[in-house]
Amino acid sequence: MTNGNDEQMGQDPLRATAILVCNVGSGREIDVTTQITGIGEILMDVFESGSATVGGAPFNVAFQAHQLLSASGRGRGDMVSAVGEDDWGRHILAAVKDASISTEYIAVSAKHPTGIATVFVGEGEAGFEILPDAAWDFLGGDAATEALAKKTNAVAFGSLAQRLPTSGKMIREFVAKVDGHRLFDVNLRQNTTDKKKNYSAEVVDESCKVSTIVKTNEVELEEISEMLGFAATDAALGTEDRLWGHMEQLLKRYGLYAVAVTRGGKGAMLMTEGERVRLEDSKLKKDEIHPVGAGDAFSAGLLYSLTQGLPLSTSARLADKLASWVTRYESSTPKLTEEIKRELRAIEEGEAG
Repeated sequence: MTNGNDEQMGQDPLRATAILVCNVGSGREIDVTTQITGIGEILMDVFESGSATVGGAPFNVAFQAHQLLSASGRGRGDMVSAVGEDDWGRHILAAVKDASISTEYIAVSAKHPTGIATVFVGEGEAGFEILPDAAWDFLGGDAATEALAKKTNAVAFGSLAQRLPTSGKMIREFVAKVDGHRLFDVNLRQNTTDKKKNYSAEVVDESCKVSTIVKTNEVELEEISEMLGFAATDAALGTEDRLWGHMEQLLKRYGLYAVAVTRGGKGAMLMTEGERVRLEDSKLKKDEIHPVGAGDAFSAGLLYSLTQGLPLSTSARLADKLASWVTRYESSTPKLTEEIKRELRAIEEGEAG
């Protein structure tokens, strides 16, 4: 991928895209050429402890999806982004290569630095301070990214890398070319110290329009419902009923396949036109949770499962299992252990059997 202009740099879409498919015990066909792509920010998460790790929500999704697909020999994950021509940029490229992910679609900018996010964690929640004018704020497409979009089966993107117009336009154009699941992980990032919002109502609205799945957390769903002018829900309703109401309005307004809401230790909720799935509360203790990357792991697990033809309920359980496992680690991109591989395989094969 070249840097391009470095100055500014409805329905269920599952389809038979595999060149080769294999059959499991239940007769379910599995796509063994699956391509899941993340597009947007790749950056360094710098923690209060002084440690630093490669992150960025779309990259975290691509990383986990690549681990899931490559472990089963069914495909790969890739990332479209940009880093600076600096030490952190070189560190990121080395880490991406170490994860056996291609760097072909990660541009190197001589004009803009690698993105950095300072991460603050307290009470099981994360806060961020994200530096402006990062390399990925100036993304530009080329023939390589055009070809990648056309062969991608599922894509994940968010609002952060769309905070400047040119990157936002490129990202949405890429996403619109994907013939498959297009997951918009809302990720409303507001700086913890100066309270600057790295998102807007226009970006959220335009992103929902090109999506088939929208994923938010509980707080974000409430905010975007107000932002997008949804009808007020009955104040007498309980929290879950109110959330279901917001989810239904989001689903219908944009003709989505699904809406997913993660709720931290309180589980998750998923809705399609004809199905609702509620996951049980997490048994994890707040002081044992590292929340950074958990929602991204959920997105990766969901996209992986849906591209492999699993039902929504099974896809949700696999996604939740992966997300809960990630909370054990400070890094948002831990390598899959043999234990979690077995647990995920048992969920998937339980459906196949």
